[in-house]
Amino acid sequence: MTSKVLAIDDDSIIRTLITNSLTKAGYEVITASDGESGLQMVTQHKPDIVVTDYQMPGISGLELLSELKRSHPGIPVIVLTAHGDVALTIKSIQAGAYDFIEKPLQIQELLQIIRNGIEISHQSRSLAETIKPEIRKTLEDNLLVGKTPEMREIFKNVGRVSLSKVNTLITGQTGTGKELIAKLIHYSGITREHPFVVVNCSVNEEILENELFGYEKGAFLGATTGKKGKFELAGEGSIFLDDVSELSDAIQTRILRTLQELEFEKPGSDTLIPLNARIIAATNKDLEEMVKNGQFRKELYYRLKVFTISLPPLKDRKNDIEELVKHIMQKLNRKLNKKVVKIGAGVMEMLNNHDWPGNVRELENTLMQAMIMTRTDVLEKEHIVLLNVSPPSNDEQFELVSIAAVEKVHIQKVLDRVRWNKVEASRILEITRPTLNAKIAKYGLKPS
Repeated sequence: MTSKVLAIDDDSIIRTLITNSLTKAGYEVITASDGESGLQMVTQHKPDIVVTDYQMPGISGLELLSELKRSHPGIPVIVLTAHGDVALTIKSIQAGAYDFIEKPLQIQELLQIIRNGIEISHQSRSLAETIKPEIRKTLEDNLLVGKTPEMREIFKNVGRVSLSKVNTLITGQTGTGKELIAKLIHYSGITREHPFVVVNCSVNEEILENELFGYEKGAFLGATTGKKGKFELAGEGSIFLDDVSELSDAIQTRILRTLQELEFEKPGSDTLIPLNARIIAATNKDLEEMVKNGQFRKELYYRLKVFTISLPPLKDRKNDIEELVKHIMQKLNRKLNKKVVKIGAGVMEMLNNHDWPGNVRELENTLMQAMIMTRTDVLEKEHIVLLNVSPPSNDEQFELVSIAAVEKVHIQKVLDRVRWNKVEASRILEITRPTLNAKIAKYGLKPS
């Protein structure tokens, strides 16, 4: 049976190009010049897939996509744009777009995407339901933005892997947003109505085993009640193994067996519990190198990396900084109950010239501190505190000091910057006020 494609674009040249190319490839092609007539065509002709332009008079491609996901959730939608707007890529993927292509069109690329989209249309239906408001807010708050080619491909891959429960490994330096990507995979796909469970793999082995697998009452001395483990609590959702490189050999072995058998036992019980959750693991280390050195089990590595997403450091995606700043400011305005909506002269140049060794996390912390200091709706240079944590290029000039010495200087600078407002300093440093007071006393800090 001939597959049917609906092409929606207000440019007649584009419509003709798509029609001629797809007809030659064996597809039946229907066209529409705007979103309104496109929606009518969907109802009338029931196409197998829709290709729509984003920028059109009347209903935009994104609005059309949202309506199609509501009224015809089983139809995959490919969004076309001439603008290279990667924030739009993210929104399109979140709204359920199968893929996102920039103009000028590469016909072979379009044909391949159409073939793949029709093949997995059944899976695409799993994204049909309207996203609940609380889940949409989670997506918005945990969204990563970017317009570099690497980030565009990452967002596409997030959309693709969210259609299934394939185990996924996310790699990248500390602060690049690995947990945000994990949440985006979970909440934008078929698992979004189920739990997203986070496990810190760098904790003590005994504590971690209890966290992962739980235990029954009486399983060991002190187990006065039973406890469900994270594998069980995740249910049909996702379990996020953060810092997976820190797993002990014993825990690696037990997790591997769980992934192989898709079931596990609680300590103190002989009952097998099925594993139904997807595993999303993250690391800032080279697991392949650890496998070669015998520090990580090869079998577990391959079980975790069925699909891999590698996040670039922020210094390699400087073109994304302005967009990131705007997005983070919007999020922080909600969090801090502020209305900082303007960026002062020289701020972006200052931020672009920094290397950001702490990546996106450092950028967000820097902006939070600056916005707390801001008394107007403008973020100015004077509010920005950048920490130069990179050692000098000349090793002989590098001062060998303790972590405590570095911490002392940092806390002093933050306190001076916020005029010794300990509430603000505690929020910036992400420590409690009693802890801050203890450190002030320990280091003998005083207002400069």
